[in-house]
Amino acid sequence: MNKKSLLWCILSVLLVVYMVIAFTITGNKAQQELCKGVDIDVHDDMGLEFVTVEDIVHEIGNENNKYLTMKVCDINTHKLENQLNAIDKIERVNCVIYNNSRLKIDVMPLVPVARVFNNGKSYYINREGKQMMADPRYQVDVPIIVGKFKEQFKELSILPLLSYIKNDSTWNSLVSSIKINSYNNDIIIVPMIKGHVINFGDTTMIENKFARIKTIYKDVFPEKGWDYYDTISVKWNGQVVATRRKKHKIDRIATFADSIDEEEVEIETMNVRVEPQATTTSIKTADVNSAEAKSLEKENKQDKTN
Repeated sequence: MNKKSLLWCILSVLLVVYMVIAFTITGNKAQQELCKGVDIDVHDDMGLEFVTVEDIVHEIGNENNKYLTMKVCDINTHKLENQLNAIDKIERVNCVIYNNSRLKIDVMPLVPVARVFNNGKSYYINREGKQMMADPRYQVDVPIIVGKFKEQFKELSILPLLSYIKNDSTWNSLVSSIKINSYNNDIIIVPMIKGHVINFGDTTMIENKFARIKTIYKDVFPEKGWDYYDTISVKWNGQVVATRRKKHKIDRIATFADSIDEEEVEIETMNVRVEPQATTTSIKTADVNSAEAKSLEKENKQDKTN
């Protein structure tokens, strides 16, 4: 290594050392400065007004500008974030102190995905399941969930279904509310179309189940009438089972290669294409065996009761 290269190496090292020392001194000096102000932004993109700037000022106790008397090093931004995140109306908070010695607080209000009626209580939940107690001052157009939620069956278990409905314009406009059958935890969808409910079972095969419902809406209801059935069930894989308004008749109106007890059964067959699987299937209208009928009727009574 020649002398010129060695000199450049030494100068580079000295420059790095100088910058480290300078930044350290500057940073320490800045930490000792008094806070020069608090800037609060509430990102209420939905215009719900769950939380306002005044609410945050009150919560952090800055009505009298107490932070202007505090050193920057004495402001614990992590503790401040935890304090604000504990508020049920807030979804997320970010607190940071900039080089100008000003405290910046960014607040994202809670974004509800559903309103829950649970054992006499009413509250909203977000995508993470955080709860915000319902208040007459706030009216949010979100799906309604009614049920008796227990430790083994929480509202969070329905979030995949809510997410699917929210992201599908058709079903988002058709679904009025969701009920939970306390007898067996079946999910019951109440559509905007009056006269029937949909037993969805659980949150497995969501797309497949909605495809079956769509098929029935398109090819069966226009022929039978929209009030011919009072319950449509897609809880079983590969079929749609419906109960007529006359309780002594239970129809299996869409079957996919399953076996039916056809003793004393009147069968009417139609060809229907089910999307998105694009599988041509035979739709049958048939009475099912008495044991299954009793089971379905019992579930249906529970659905109506709950």
